Amino acid sequence: MSVREDDYLALLYRLMEAGLEARLSLVSEELKVSAPAAAKVLVKLTNEGYVEKRGLTYVLTPKGLERARGVVKNHRVLEKFLADTLKVGSREAHELAHELEHLERFAELVDSFLKFPCQCPHGNPVPGRETVSDVPLSRVGRGVYTLARIGEVNEVLEWLHALTLQPGKRIEVVDVGLDHMVIKFEGREARLPLRVASLVFVKKG
Repeated sequence: MSVREDDYLALLYRLMEAGLEARLSLVSEELKVSAPAAAKVLVKLTNEGYVEKRGLTYVLTPKGLERARGVVKNHRVLEKFLADTLKVGSREAHELAHELEHLERFAELVDSFLKFPCQCPHGNPVPGRETVSDVPLSRVGRGVYTLARIGEVNEVLEWLHALTLQPGKRIEVVDVGLDHMVIKFEGREARLPLRVASLVFVKKG
């Protein structure tokens, strides 16, 4: 399987994890390719038994899920190493981990070196080590919460990178509107679209 095809499987996994439907428009947008180009790869993956199309949504088959979990596991372990051990910034760590995630043996060595971490720097679980007990920010009311994890979707990562928000930080929801939420943290306020807030996961207190 090519690196590019692995990228598609890993994306479908992340979208599933975030509770999003993997439709062609979203897949092409996230991978920054044209819809026809994305459709061609998805058809190939479907024919090879890694992906199944249900209506307008692409889902992983058991075979595809197994492959995707391996790629995402490598990515999150390497991202943890880059951010925590090498002190690489979160955005660069994410990009570098994407380039390195296909080096299976290297990822295994890093995983052992880190003593098998359970989460990546964005708070998302390493596949096979899931311990998720949080809720989307969009579903909570006013109050104080701890940021638990960030859905790995481009728009969400860009928003939280710009705000310098990372898992472990405390935030206060001060207002909830029809299409936005206003949060307060570190003496600052920010207005988040609900589509972004729906992919930011928090715990009470």
